[in-house]
Amino acid sequence: MSATVQGAAGDWARPRPRESRRYRVFAALVVGANATALLAAYLTTSHEVPVLDVVLWTALVSVASLLPIYSGRGAWLALDLPLLLGVGFVFGPAIAGMVGLLGAFDRRELRREVSLSRAAFNRAQVSLSAIGGATAFMIAGGHVGRWPVAAIAGLLGLFADCAINYSLVGASTAITSSRNFREVLAEMHLGPARSFIPAYLCFGFLASLIAEAYVALGMAGVLASIAPVLLARQAFQSRHELDHANQRLRVREAALSDVDRRVAHERRDERLVLAGEIHDEVLPPLFKVHLMGQVLRQDLSAGRLLDLDDDLPQLLEATEAAQSAIRDLLGDLRRSPLGSRGLLPTLRLLVEQLETAGSPRIEINAENVEGSEQSQLLLYQIAREALSNATKYSGASSISVRLWSEGGQLRLVIEDDGAGFMQESVDRTRHFGLQFMSERAISCGGELAVESVPGAGTLIVARIPADI
Repeated sequence: MSATVQGAAGDWARPRPRESRRYRVFAALVVGANATALLAAYLTTSHEVPVLDVVLWTALVSVASLLPIYSGRGAWLALDLPLLLGVGFVFGPAIAGMVGLLGAFDRRELRREVSLSRAAFNRAQVSLSAIGGATAFMIAGGHVGRWPVAAIAGLLGLFADCAINYSLVGASTAITSSRNFREVLAEMHLGPARSFIPAYLCFGFLASLIAEAYVALGMAGVLASIAPVLLARQAFQSRHELDHANQRLRVREAALSDVDRRVAHERRDERLVLAGEIHDEVLPPLFKVHLMGQVLRQDLSAGRLLDLDDDLPQLLEATEAAQSAIRDLLGDLRRSPLGSRGLLPTLRLLVEQLETAGSPRIEINAENVEGSEQSQLLLYQIAREALSNATKYSGASSISVRLWSEGGQLRLVIEDDGAGFMQESVDRTRHFGLQFMSERAISCGGELAVESVPGAGTLIVARIPADI
């Protein structure tokens, strides 16, 4: 099961920045090492090989490469491992390397989801891994048909192939994502390691059986060996889906335990909005009522009864203004779950609070959108979560917020120029923000996209139906 590096994906993705110079140098070194290893292996090959059989074997490797399984952690795992090792056990390192270089086909290349340098690196590291596995088999004295020596040598070849493949892909991922190499390496598996490793060993051991089938039956034996390879793929895929479902279940359970705290924060935001409205709209007319009451009291105490004709209307006017402000506030609270002014003013108040607390500059480019109570509340919750994450973790110098309505949808875009992150590296068992935002959008038939590149900031785009 060969690992390859993941490329850019996603319909909402921004153009990714070009690969760093460090990565391009690393990829060039790997490609150069592969060319050197291929040349050395070819010069030491003395026996002739059946060209048609090698071509057919290359085609089978290509088919296997077209059925990868995404690990969910930044690498794709293709099921070409037993075929590549098998051809190496039969024909030696040179043929194994050529089959790996030509046959390790990646459908992402056709969709232009990987750059030329990354595609060359992926093919070169698969070829190097096949050469390493075949060389280890040969050094260990392996010879197809001689058991148990062939089986033991085959396992050594598997270990060599795995060590080269995983080391190179892990180093590449660590360079592109600015993560720790050991951390990346520990995540390159499907499901729990305790079940993945034995399954991987058994899967790799198929290489010896495929080599034996070829010696005994020719290409017909190799074709017959495709069945257990496909069966193994289905087993890995099912295990991956089960592990993913279990992980989502654990995250949901943990998220539910976090609901009380988040509800408390939402209520606190609502209280702050309400307090601001009372301070701005209700207290001024009430203060004037109190002030005019004092004036009337002084008029009566001093016997200035004629002054009552001037002061009493002002008292009545202030009383009516206070009543109107309270009536409007209560009416707006009944109409909107976001306070008396709706989504945009509440969002501006949130920005003011964050900037007061020390957040970077937040620029708002928004219009006063119309939408149902639920749609406005959901969009506000997404905005608050995204802004909170950006101010706490991004290290950004500026954050921009865009809000508008279009085609019956409310649209929100929040972008920062911070450090960015790899979504695969987020521990979703402890950090629920991304999942909360996504599930809130999906719950009402909307969409949420998160695009982040290490060193190039983060972009969050949300679409919510205006009338839910």
